[in-house]
Parts: sequence; C-alpha cells; structure tokens
Amino acid sequence: MSNSLLLYKQITALNRDAHRQLRLRQAEDASFAASTHLVPLAGVEFFQAARHYPILFVGEATGASPIALLGLKAGQNGFVDGAGQWQRNTYVPAFVRRYPFVLAQGEKDNFTVCFDREFAGWNEQEGQALFDAEGKNSAYLDEMIRFLNNFTAEMERTRQFVAKLAEFELLSPRSLRLNHSGGESFVLSDFLAVDEEKFLKLPDKKVLALNKAGYLGWVYAHLMSLANANELFARHLAGRNGGAAEDGEAKTH
Repeated sequence: MSNSLLLYKQITALNRDAHRQLRLRQAEDASFAASTHLVPLAGVEFFQAARHYPILFVGEATGASPIALLGLKAGQNGFVDGAGQWQRNTYVPAFVRRYPFVLAQGEKDNFTVCFDREFAGWNEQEGQALFDAEGKNSAYLDEMIRFLNNFTAEMERTRQFVAKLAEFELLSPRSLRLNHSGGESFVLSDFLAVDEEKFLKLPDKKVLALNKAGYLGWVYAHLMSLANANELFARHLAGRNGGAAEDGEAKTH
C-alpha cells in the first residue's frame, strides 16, 4: 500500500449535496492508527518529531519519502497503547491529525476534499457539521481544508528537499544495530539516511544553498532523530510478552 493511503480504507469525495447532513464525531482515541508502524512526515515537522521518533527515508533516493518510524514491526504502533491512546506529551504527526480527511489530486493540479467513509465517527446526529443549513461550508470544514492545503504544500516542499538531497548525493542506504540493556539486539535496515561524511564534505556553496532553502536544520533534526531508534526498540520489547527478549531484524517498508 502507498504510504499516502495508510489509515484510509474507503476514500470518498466529499459532496455538498450527498453529504449535506453529515457530521463528524471526532475520535476519542487513536485506535485507527494502532496498526500503522510508519507515517509520512513533512520537513517542517522534523524539529518536533525528532524529539520522539526516528526520522528515516524510504524508497529510491530521487523519490524517497521521509517517515516517522512508530514501530519496529509492520502492524504495530508503539505509541498507541491498549486503550487506543497516543503516548501523552508526544508529537502526533500531521498525517495522523488530518484523518479522516485527505486531499485527492485530480487533473491540472486540482484537489478534491475526500474522507474515509469507514471511519466510525460519521453520523447525522452529533459532532461537527460539515455544512450549514444552506449547504455552505461550516467553519470547521473551512478550518480543516486550510489544514489539508497547508499539509499538501508542506509535503511538496519536502519533495523539493529530498530532490536537493539526491542532487547532492547525500542519501545513502543505512542500517542500525539496536541494543538494549538486557542484552537483546535488533537490526533496523532497508532505509536511507543522510550520509554524515558526505554532508561534512559538502562545498560551502552547497551548504549555503541548503541553509537558504531552510533545509539545513531539517538535516540536523533527521540525524539527531536516529538516536531515538534504541528507545523505540525498548518500547518494542516492553510491548511484547511483558518485555521478553528477542533478537531480530526489521525493514522499514
């Protein structure tokens, strides 16, 4: 499944007539994301996300996508507990916060507001109205559309960031060996990261170009975030059989 379709099961175009009475009872928990072990991340989120998650790149270098790694095993989100609650005081990526809405790109760069029809919060009795009695957008829907548009713009800026990293040949395949104090180990592989040696050898002109584009801080945030991998491993062990030991290997796709 494409990273852009994670969480979504039945994407439906929002229609002013067909969905006039639709209301959204917002989720009381994040159980809809409990089986998602990674989500796409916009560069502008790196500073906040780097405090909690490893930020990795997946895919081919020229078309790689940055992601926040939420778990070491497909289908497991280490930041959503058994009650469906996201870890308190932890940054929640915008990709998760926009759910159940999404913008779908059509022809000529036109975007359509869509939603996941399978989300349990949809009804016609309670929650946030999407349209008023005259069929006009509610203030809530307009606010959500602004959020979606901003997210889409930031993801495009992030693609430009990745393109620049690829142009400068800074992304390289990487693996991390994770270690736990109990003696367990784990190898995280099949992802890309900024090559620190190549980065340090960049000519001043290229460093300045990264800085002027606002990308330099994103690179540092990404590199710093890799230290979160061992904490993610500890979280992974704690969630398995009461912390039972295991050795293994995980791939990020």
